[in-house]
Amino acid sequence: MKHNFEERKQNRIDYAQEQAAKNDQKADQLYNSAKQMADCIPFGQPILVGHHSEKRDRNFRNKIHNKFGQSFEAQNKAKHYEQKAETIENSTAIFSDDPQAIEKLKGKLTSLQSAQAFMKAANKCIEKKDKEGFLKIPQATEKWWDKLNTPDPMGRVGFAGYALQNNNAEMARLKKRIAQLENLAAKETTETTIKGVRLVENVEANRVQLFFTGTPADEVRKELKTNGFRWCRSEGAWQRHLNNWGVRIARELIEKL
Repeated sequence: MKHNFEERKQNRIDYAQEQAAKNDQKADQLYNSAKQMADCIPFGQPILVGHHSEKRDRNFRNKIHNKFGQSFEAQNKAKHYEQKAETIENSTAIFSDDPQAIEKLKGKLTSLQSAQAFMKAANKCIEKKDKEGFLKIPQATEKWWDKLNTPDPMGRVGFAGYALQNNNAEMARLKKRIAQLENLAAKETTETTIKGVRLVENVEANRVQLFFTGTPADEVRKELKTNGFRWCRSEGAWQRHLNNWGVRIARELIEKL
């Protein structure tokens, strides 16, 4: 599955765009239909209370109201899918399924390390009021010097301590994630059968997969979904992301069968 990461991403974008277009068209059709129905009622014509046409007229007007409502609902759905397609396309999140995940994470880590070094060096220069030394730091500018020497609402200058702490915490998180992905990449796909169910630790797909001989019972499927497993038609398996916890959960689920 890793090898077609970009293809699957594009499929999600295409699907969202198709749904947006479909709902946009549906909204137009419903709106036009409701408008044509409304045009049949003379302008300002009230419901004739007590007349034999009252019930039919009320039902007709309710249908118009409902169609307008369905049109607005379809418009909202179209907007939702348009935003979803844009979010997927512009996302900078790094997914473990991405074959370039480790490389991208290392690049992000390098940027954070560079930022950390800059903040530390800048704070030292600001503390010493050493503008000349500050401007020798890579990335330093006159604009940065003025900005960092402007007191914040607490009267502090330079980079706040929490900025360095947060950046340091994010670097630690990235290092841990890189180590996890590198350990995973070093493993080989393994397979075992427990109670007739094939359990595959699929390194290439980055999934722990369960292959049943038939369709699992309703209660089993519910248990699988509750524990993060999803049915993948293309793989013919119930699966979730591959990690030690996922493998443990898979074994426990099988043992309960």
